[in-house]
Amino acid sequence: MTDPKPVRLALLGPGGFGQERARAMQASPLVEFVACYSPLEAEMLACQRQFGAQPVKTAGAIWDDPTIKGVVLSTPNHLHPEQTRLAAAAGKHVFVEKPIAPTVASARQMIEDCARAGVTLMVGHNSRRRTRIRTMKRLLDEGRLGRPLAAEANNSHAGGLEITSADWRWARANCPGGSLSQLGIHHADSLQYLLGPIARVSAWQRRLAVAAEIDDVTVALLEFENGALGYLGAHYAIPHLRFVHILGTQANVRWERSLGLVLETDNGQEQLPLVENDTVQEEIDEFARCTTTGAAPEVGGQEALAALAVIEAAVLSNQRQRPVEIAEVLGE
Repeated sequence: MTDPKPVRLALLGPGGFGQERARAMQASPLVEFVACYSPLEAEMLACQRQFGAQPVKTAGAIWDDPTIKGVVLSTPNHLHPEQTRLAAAAGKHVFVEKPIAPTVASARQMIEDCARAGVTLMVGHNSRRRTRIRTMKRLLDEGRLGRPLAAEANNSHAGGLEITSADWRWARANCPGGSLSQLGIHHADSLQYLLGPIARVSAWQRRLAVAAEIDDVTVALLEFENGALGYLGAHYAIPHLRFVHILGTQANVRWERSLGLVLETDNGQEQLPLVENDTVQEEIDEFARCTTTGAAPEVGGQEALAALAVIEAAVLSNQRQRPVEIAEVLGE
């Protein structure tokens, strides 16, 4: 049996993190990386030099090319809905970076557009794929932690201080949750992957240090459907900070950027070995397989919608100064 022919993919947004997607697309034996588009010509030319993709003058050239089977959207959040609509209408499979969209309503429209067109929709929530999160999931599934009672997570850095009025992240309309939309969204997905759906959110947001319109400090308290409680922090103006803690009746498992992965019991601590994996490559390879086999991706529209609903609930909680049910955000 011969290997399937590589799927022809195009990239919108080859600058910034799009360079990582371009790297993975070039490296994948499942992908033929054929085209790239950016309104900035320098980004396209750099992508061509480094990764071999052919620049195109307009995104429409990608929609109109019947040989291109899928697109990777590494573009600003507020562009995702329209780009997804156009891609789906042209019969292209869609991989889109997190968050899927700025709002739950626009995310739902993206899901509907792809379902109607019969194309794959996959969303780039790569944090759940990291070895540390996969190890936490295994420990939970094996019962090593006992009953999980609480979770604590933070994803923060000082990138908000560099945002200028020319940056799409400056505006609340494009990035409604500020640091929560861009950073906290990772843990909104990973924590639900680990502990199941979140039912209710209470949150406080402040704009304390950044010049942009967006909030740069968020503290959110989470109530999971299984009764566990959680904390989610996302700040845009502090030194780099990342951690995930899952606390159970028999053991705690804690990952911190400076300490690694640690399993704690009353008998002491055990440092758990970690071999870092290329989550970006894993996602591109999975997307290519899904486009050819029709298999559902690990993180499709519904999983991405669940993460975004937590962000929207947090924003509403801060605005309304009360807890917000996820069902309220989803209109259920």
